[in-house]
Amino acid sequence: MNKSDTERLRVVANIPVGANPVGVAVDVHHRVFVTNSGANNVSVIDSLTNTVSATINVGLRPESVATDPQFGVCVVNGGDNTVSMIDKSNAVVATISVEGLLIPPPSMGVAVDHNLSRAYVTNRAGPRVSVINLGGQLPPFAANFIDVPAPPLGVAVDSIRHGVYVTHPDLNSVSVIDPATNAVIATVPVRQRPTGIVVDAPRHRVYVANSDSSTVSVIDIATGGVADINVAAGPMSVTADFRGRAYVTQFDGTVKAIDATSSSVSATIPVGSQPEGLAFEPHSNRVYVANSGDGTVSAIDLAGG
Repeated sequence: MNKSDTERLRVVANIPVGANPVGVAVDVHHRVFVTNSGANNVSVIDSLTNTVSATINVGLRPESVATDPQFGVCVVNGGDNTVSMIDKSNAVVATISVEGLLIPPPSMGVAVDHNLSRAYVTNRAGPRVSVINLGGQLPPFAANFIDVPAPPLGVAVDSIRHGVYVTHPDLNSVSVIDPATNAVIATVPVRQRPTGIVVDAPRHRVYVANSDSSTVSVIDIATGGVADINVAAGPMSVTADFRGRAYVTQFDGTVKAIDATSSSVSATIPVGSQPEGLAFEPHSNRVYVANSGDGTVSAIDLAGG
């Protein structure tokens, strides 16, 4: 008999990191990068051992993080409106200032298009998305800007079609950016205060966590249609695995698993206190969750056992 998601999905490790971890990203070398917003550093977790292998000092209040297989790691620092560029040896090789007034708290996000060698940076301090060129001789890095309708927060990239999707908590909408023109080509209404976002490129879907409506919106990339999935109050961030199943952090200390076929919640997994960012690590088949309330990262095993 096959186990249900509720029986199979479980936390196999709670890994101590730094103060107030909020962002998570993985790379192709089995490493998990976690931004510790209260410690101004990044913890590097070896997913083979579930232990911290390095700690990297970055800017003030690091928030979101993204990786690129050619370059390394991009960390956005909400406390000083900068991006720390970390190479493959875990060294900070550049610090880039991005546009935005220092109005606390100016939350920031980042996503990378690996094929186009670009990092897209959102900043709640202004209605623009910064674009950082990761290609060519590094450093220096070239940067320009994309105007969007309102201050953005979450950002995700379609790895197949290269569209960029940005959440606007103040407008209850998602902007779609064409990378060929660096312009907004569509605006998709969702529910109240969208925050986290992820693209399931093989299935032409975008998942959006609506933090004030207890829902996750699912955008059909081909048609622009939107369907809503009821979760619990306070969804924050969202990621997806290679099967298209989505995982959503909830402020109550749980992660909801959403089945890709039924588009409904199939499991609730208790994690740490105040979970925020999370990411799927394909080599270990786990989801890593940053628990900002207790300074840990929970590793959820998706294979069971």
